[in-house]
Amino acid sequence: MADRPLLLSVSAAAARLGVHVGTVRRWTDDGQLPEVRTPGGHRRIPAEAVERLRRERATTAEEPTALAASEPSDPASEAWAEHAVVHARYEVRSNGDAPWNQAFDATERAHRRETGRQLVGLLLRHVADQGDSDARKAEVRRLAWGYALDMKDRGLPLTEALRATLFFRDILTESTAYYPRFDEKPAADQIALMRRVNEFMNDVQLTIASAYESDAQLEE
Repeated sequence: MADRPLLLSVSAAAARLGVHVGTVRRWTDDGQLPEVRTPGGHRRIPAEAVERLRRERATTAEEPTALAASEPSDPASEAWAEHAVVHARYEVRSNGDAPWNQAFDATERAHRRETGRQLVGLLLRHVADQGDSDARKAEVRRLAWGYALDMKDRGLPLTEALRATLFFRDILTESTAYYPRFDEKPAADQIALMRRVNEFMNDVQLTIASAYESDAQLEE
């Protein structure tokens, strides 16, 4: 008789993946993770599938997040992005008592940092208008939607989720002042850069608001 596959509870799978239990439920709902149901209706996830997803996420985290390898890189833009990431890390530590920060444990905050790096990479592509615009926007909305639902899972109101995005918006705005060669650009180019940053953050914030307004209910 073949060995039965090892099945994990939602909480055990979440612990292995370093995410919230609500995130695992959504991943089973959208097909990223397979599931089986117990006679009592509880979800169980094959351990092999969890480990495969964990490896895939680890591989993705190791890949460059600022610009795709196939796209030409701009040292000035990459320096700006790195400044924004370092600035954000410092400010997050300085705001450790903020509700939107305390809502996540250490493992989950590490995952949030990776999400932030991915968003900065997408912002660079948006500013430079690199890659497929529709695909870029879809990825931004996927990340922002997941973040919003993670906040919602923890019982945080929309105001706190938006407060977090305003916090990062301020960091991006301040980091733009340190953009290498910024003073060399004509005023029109400086305005265009700020407009692109604002367009990006508008999309993030509107997506978060839409996620909070969604009628989708999570399994208790």
